[in-house]
Amino acid sequence: MEEIEHDIQQRIFNSIKLQLPKGDKLSQVLQDELHISQDASYRRLRGDVPLTIYETKKLCETFGLSFDDYGTLQKGKVQFSFNPLATIDMNYKSYLTGLRDGLKQIRELDGAHLIMTINDTPLFQVFNLPHITRFKFFFWAKTYLQMPEYKDEKFKREKIDKESLSIGIEALNLYNAIPSTEIYGLETLRGTLRQVEYYFDSHLFEDPTYALEIIDNLQQLIDHMKVQAENGAKFTRGNEPITSGNEFNMYMNETYVADNTYLIKWNTGSAVYISHNVMNYLVTFDPYYAQETERIVMMLRDNSSLISKINAKERNKFFGNLERTILNFRRKVEAELDF
Repeated sequence: MEEIEHDIQQRIFNSIKLQLPKGDKLSQVLQDELHISQDASYRRLRGDVPLTIYETKKLCETFGLSFDDYGTLQKGKVQFSFNPLATIDMNYKSYLTGLRDGLKQIRELDGAHLIMTINDTPLFQVFNLPHITRFKFFFWAKTYLQMPEYKDEKFKREKIDKESLSIGIEALNLYNAIPSTEIYGLETLRGTLRQVEYYFDSHLFEDPTYALEIIDNLQQLIDHMKVQAENGAKFTRGNEPITSGNEFNMYMNETYVADNTYLIKWNTGSAVYISHNVMNYLVTFDPYYAQETERIVMMLRDNSSLISKINAKERNKFFGNLERTILNFRRKVEAELDF
């Protein structure tokens, strides 16, 4: 019973940490909100002293938490949180803002490390080429979610507004600053290519030649990812590689990566984000689920080939296959345009 209470308490603390501005300490927050001494705050953080019912209620109310999400902790039963798309101002800027703010919270956790399985689009990597991000958002909003404001729109060539570009760059820099282990599958970026092909064949590009520019962007993204893999470090396209604090462990799996799963681990906790309903995600701090996710992801990693820094042959094979796929599609588009 004590172990369960401790786990619930730690999950509440972990949820609060993700909401704190940079520099704010959870120990000071507990002192301020619960009107307790520094020593009493540390005892609760260590788990030496459990939160009282009043203290739990106070923290949940202050930080918008539901105790129902934490009060049941059983193997086989998991509480997930998500933001309904209907409650989100769905536009390109707000989409990037949400991703940036989430990365900012992760970056501020002590010892944060991202472990990801990627079955198609390396979402954070595409920030290196903002036009791909803009195309993905447009495709999701118009074709998957069928949002009314996109009904009669075609994807057109236009400049990205400075504010959105700034938010995207900030998100990319945050992602680059978080060490990560990333497992890629054979379908990497091929789904995005099929989306470009669908729009081209359906005449949904306002200017059909713009499809070639998106294809070129995808090639540039592949080139940049390959350089990062060679260095074992993440950095923004166009910059020089940085070799501190941005570790990039890239794995290639030759069988099948089923989904996009993001496991975040830090010194005192872990969380799992799972892509959901195209543009949304589910998140849980359930320790049993996080442990199970880590076990499965590590098995997938162990059945994959490390292609960052070492194993140049496998790395060249992985990126060579991607390059040939893109080249073949580019030739098809060029032939259609000539015709």
